[in-house]
Amino acid sequence: MRLHHIEVHANSQKSDVLPVARLLLDACANAGLAVALEPWLHDALGEPSGAAVGAPDALVVLGGDGTLLRAMPHAVQAGIPLLGVNLGRMGFLTEVDGQAGALAQAMQALAKGDYLVEERLLLSVSVEGQPDRIALNDAVIARDAAGGVLALDAYLDGTLIDHYIADGLVVSTPTGSTAYSLSAGGPIVAPDVACVVLSPICPHSLHARPMVFSTEHTLRVRLRAVPGAQAALLTTDGHSPALLAQGTDVSVRPAGQKARFIRLRDRSFFTLLRTKLSEWSI
Repeated sequence: MRLHHIEVHANSQKSDVLPVARLLLDACANAGLAVALEPWLHDALGEPSGAAVGAPDALVVLGGDGTLLRAMPHAVQAGIPLLGVNLGRMGFLTEVDGQAGALAQAMQALAKGDYLVEERLLLSVSVEGQPDRIALNDAVIARDAAGGVLALDAYLDGTLIDHYIADGLVVSTPTGSTAYSLSAGGPIVAPDVACVVLSPICPHSLHARPMVFSTEHTLRVRLRAVPGAQAALLTTDGHSPALLAQGTDVSVRPAGQKARFIRLRDRSFFTLLRTKLSEWSI
């Protein structure tokens, strides 16, 4: 599908974001794409907001993977795909760099409909009394910096998986398997595999190991109320921490929607994996 109108979000903390945003605006003008800028970016650039040109066809995000994760709920709610422009270090999820030539080629491809759309699993994370969240990478239940270890029980469709004494648990998608879950000892999962990974964080046990479950099931984690156990923090995709009291249940299941990413080429996940993880370790 040819695109006509894009919305642009950006990471205000990146020193090079405004020059790259100007290059992007030039590339959009040359490709015939209308542009709407998020408010802070509109003010910083002094450009028209684009509010009158209609609903956007895609969301272009300037930043790294963290910026893209923050923008993802907006794109999902609007029902539009994302294109990530990498201004960060890792760029697992981003598609194009911030050079003038690359941006020009990318905007021309969007205007011509010369791109692919890749879908990624999202998690729906529920806690009683709180709004439901969605997560592209993971839901993490962990102790705070000053707290002690946590007592956690994990259930799959009501059947006990295990009792954990640990610093926390990571529930990740295949997309998130290369993030916190990987650091916690979890497996790397190809993004087209329909599964959820449960990885304990620093468990006080010799047998506690990461587990992989089908997306056909609901995973529930209870913060067990035992003497000396601590409250915990719940984060989704590393953002919006919420305090969990003892006895709280966190339910995780596949969301009804999927995240959609614009891809300008048919790239190999394993080539990307080798490249990015070797860069990250330097």
